[in-house]
Amino acid sequence: MRDLNGFRGGTASSAAKLWLIYIILTTSTTAAFVLHPSHFTTLLSPSNTRRTHNNNCIFNLQLRLGLSRNQQHQASSNQDRYYKPQGPSSAPKPPRSKNVAKMIEINKMIVALGKQRRWKDILILYQQEKTTFNNVNFATAITQIGRIRSVQKSDPLFQTFMDDLSSRIEDYGIEWMGTRGLANTIHALGKMKLKSISARKILNFATSSNICKDFILQGNSQGLANTAWAFAKLDIKAPNFFNAIEEQAEWLVKEGNAQEVANTAWAFAKLDIKAPDFFNAIELQAEWLAKEGNAQEVANAAWAFAKLDIKAPDFFHAIEEQAEWLVKEGDSQATANTAWAFAKLDIKAPNFFNAIEEQAEWLVKDGNSQTTANTAWAFAKLDIKAPNFFNAIDDQAEWLVKEGDSQATANTAWAFAKLDIKAPNFFNAIEEQAEWLVKEGSPQATANTAWAFAKLDIKAPNFFNTIEDQAEWLVKEGNAQEEQGKWLVKEGNAQEVANTAWAFAKLDIKAPNFFNAIDDQAEWLVKEGDSQATANTAWAFAKLDIKAPNFFNTIEEQAEWQVKEDSLQAIPNTAWALAKLDIKAPNFFSAVDEQDDE
Repeated sequence: MRDLNGFRGGTASSAAKLWLIYIILTTSTTAAFVLHPSHFTTLLSPSNTRRTHNNNCIFNLQLRLGLSRNQQHQASSNQDRYYKPQGPSSAPKPPRSKNVAKMIEINKMIVALGKQRRWKDILILYQQEKTTFNNVNFATAITQIGRIRSVQKSDPLFQTFMDDLSSRIEDYGIEWMGTRGLANTIHALGKMKLKSISARKILNFATSSNICKDFILQGNSQGLANTAWAFAKLDIKAPNFFNAIEEQAEWLVKEGNAQEVANTAWAFAKLDIKAPDFFNAIELQAEWLAKEGNAQEVANAAWAFAKLDIKAPDFFHAIEEQAEWLVKEGDSQATANTAWAFAKLDIKAPNFFNAIEEQAEWLVKDGNSQTTANTAWAFAKLDIKAPNFFNAIDDQAEWLVKEGDSQATANTAWAFAKLDIKAPNFFNAIEEQAEWLVKEGSPQATANTAWAFAKLDIKAPNFFNTIEDQAEWLVKEGNAQEEQGKWLVKEGNAQEVANTAWAFAKLDIKAPNFFNAIDDQAEWLVKEGDSQATANTAWAFAKLDIKAPNFFNTIEEQAEWQVKEDSLQAIPNTAWALAKLDIKAPNFFSAVDEQDDE
């Protein structure tokens, strides 16, 4: 234990311990400690003193008791460069109980009930001891309740407790609750995914600009990381809070441990918040994080970099050096997330993917359909052959298809096809579940799965018949009509329709409903889709010898634009389709001639 001005956790006198308890209960900086004698070692641990080790008078009790609360915090935290004491507060003073022993006893009872998962008894205790509850008791109670999944959030006792807690925080502020207590409270709200009126009051208080500044400057790395995680879990942007973290990025990354840094990075990425200073600070500490973090923490950080599309060569190189250990020590979720990150950023990582291949059977059996699909997608995206891994998927095919959703199934099918790997069990399982997969899946999932069947030249009458039965819905869902929303256009559903048409044609499957539906939506598909999608759809009509007057008339009307935008592959495919169907298209071919002259 680190020596602090002559005191060590195991040698402090009884009198000093009592004074420490008094200070803990009357200052904001330690408000959320669960207090009983065994916690003195926690209070004096290196992790809780590393920001105070330069202060030689931290336990000079006579001096401490003579300072104001803000001055006490400034002295004990050694944060002169961050914190500026505020003037006298006009806020009402919170009630204080002089019965210190009683408050400690209440805390012990709360912790004991929490370990037994008796959340209702914690709330009953609050009702009985409401006048005695102080900031520490409130923070301990909400922390314990937040750990219990069976809590009934509609219970009147719970609602009363939350109403009272939010009122106390609003009335008496951060000086009463303390940064640690407020962080623990928000963390509990995140765990419970609580968005009640009282919870929103607390969150609104914490995200106000003046509170955020104090919160960041006075808080420690664990509290800030937990708060960031909670905001992300609750899908709350909290710009004041995250901007303040970004301003203190270098300090937070150096001060925090691997879990705290990774969780904060995850929060930024989950909320899609750019934080160049924070991620640059991680990159500077890349080797430390990869070595000190466990597999889950490294995976969370890697996922965050990839989600925000941030290149981090040092960090991913450090992961690659630790590859074998990370794959063996991590679970399937951590491995999948890290693999996805490498693939998303297009980073080759032979050590990491070789380690997955060596652990293939275990990873597939341990994982679920989503983790398996993400890992398969990563192999395919990076064009890495992995026979052990894909054989393991095929061995577990029936379970993976039945347990997985349509998107995971489609991504896995796409990976098999992209790597040109036959997987009879897997595709047979899709064929058996065809009706459910098409009806439940998105147009994108359906299109990708159809493409995979066609790419591998696998007949799938059930699957394609189901598409034909759902043809009108699939095409309408893939269009940009106002009632369908602009989101569908941005997601590229014209491409999905084109891919599905290509799959039918590749397998030589007649689908009059599907292609009639395309012709009905011709104007939208040609105008909104890119030239490659248009060319592929035209190729499909011609391959199946299907007349599509609306579709080809729209191409003719858009000829000049189509030819200018067309790729070298798209122009010949469209021209071939027009010729194959014996369709006159003077505008299209004139545009081609003009393009050739240029």
